[in-house]
Amino acid sequence: MFSAEGIQMPTPRSSRKRSPPSVPKRKTTGARDSSRASRYSAPALEKGLEIIEIVSAAGNSIKTEEIARAAGRSRSEIYRMLQVLESHGFIAREQNGEGYAATSKMFTLGMRKTPIADLNSAALPEMRRLSDQLAQSVGLVVPADDQIAYIARVESARSFSLTLPLGFHRRIVLSNSGRVLFAFQPPERQLEWLAQLRETAAPGTDIDGFVADANKARRNGWLIRPSVMVKGVTDICAPIWTANSIGCAANLIVPLIAIIGQDYEPDEVARMTRAAADRITQVLRPHIAPV
Repeated sequence: MFSAEGIQMPTPRSSRKRSPPSVPKRKTTGARDSSRASRYSAPALEKGLEIIEIVSAAGNSIKTEEIARAAGRSRSEIYRMLQVLESHGFIAREQNGEGYAATSKMFTLGMRKTPIADLNSAALPEMRRLSDQLAQSVGLVVPADDQIAYIARVESARSFSLTLPLGFHRRIVLSNSGRVLFAFQPPERQLEWLAQLRETAAPGTDIDGFVADANKARRNGWLIRPSVMVKGVTDICAPIWTANSIGCAANLIVPLIAIIGQDYEPDEVARMTRAAADRITQVLRPHIAPV
């Protein structure tokens, strides 16, 4: 549902040590789940894909017993599959040997997808130009299910800047990029997004505030809002359309840091960011004007 030339990538694990994840028991897939029934069945493949999903969703490392419980299978059923997935680089054993975590391989494979490759090819020259002008980092974000994902970044060579790792995920409703991605969807798609966002959001999430911010971004053509992650940083976001996208397919984000001797105001940065985003859109669909 949240695909506008976006890709599904595993959620990267945190570098901080946390308590073991609590993973709910999953509904079984394939032949054992009528909601996913298909004409053909490949039990081994289904088992492997299910394990990748469980490990990716865990966020940090997850033990074999927890994977088995989440999949509704025995430890012996999944042992060999874990070894195969590890040997192919889709999951990796933690250094202490107590659990598994997702690698970046799915992200790397997803980046080879033609729409994403085209988007990166069009965006990176403009991102470099904007980063050089502002002496700030610039990121490229796409939707991935109910989250946003960073798929490209350019760091300033002239100054220090704030960057996030490629493949970084955050829920759409908890991100400024998510507000812009939502803002520039057609009304019927916004209703679809809202239905799923309400279903997956944590209790107490301010959905109404999210929508109000998105409406303001739509009116302005960009979003200027304090970072939801780092104090003292202002996120500047602007939408990008691609050749086949119905709504906004991606957005540029500049995490603006106030640096002594650099006098760019947020409004000016927003105009520059939107201009760069529009030039990217024009490369990707030259005969259709941005919204």
